[in-house]
Amino acid sequence: MLARVSNIEAFRRWREDDDQPVEQLVEYITVDNPTKQMLAGTAFHEALEHADVGSYDVLQAMGYTFHLPDAELVLPSIREVRAYRAYGGLTVTGKVDCLDGRRVDDHKTTSRFDAERYLAGYQWRYYLDLFGADVFRWNVFELKEVGDLEYQVSPPQLLEVTRYPRLHDDCMQLALDYLDFAREHLPASHAPQVAA
Repeated sequence: MLARVSNIEAFRRWREDDDQPVEQLVEYITVDNPTKQMLAGTAFHEALEHADVGSYDVLQAMGYTFHLPDAELVLPSIREVRAYRAYGGLTVTGKVDCLDGRRVDDHKTTSRFDAERYLAGYQWRYYLDLFGADVFRWNVFELKEVGDLEYQVSPPQLLEVTRYPRLHDDCMQLALDYLDFAREHLPASHAPQVAA
């Protein structure tokens, strides 16, 4: 099994939170139990993945309906790309929503935009490192539930960061720390793959 970028980011947040028990993190990594918000976000990603460039009032996917602001979708043709990289014996994998030259785009859905939370995280660092990109851009969509499986979507808020000189070293260190954690706390069926 591979260590996903999202699991490494969850581990990083856990280390900074003195109140979260290790059992809660292990459950997050080993049990697929999405929240209502996560399911809506997955459906919105699905809708964007299959949308053509153009103007839309409504997108639908997986039984969900999303009412869009008056805007035109401009999406790169390279979407949903997965990459793998070894970090000191740990294989890390991540899948970007869009790849446009040397820029990675990630669509996020939320009920409230919090730029600091995104900037503090490591997802963007790993994606830049995994894909050899120089710019990471979040397209953050606020979703407001307006009916059963129906959401109003805000215009996207854009947030960009760029590669910095020690980015790979920072990713390497966090991966090694995660590997130590995984060896101690994760069951063998969920332990990360160790490269030969």
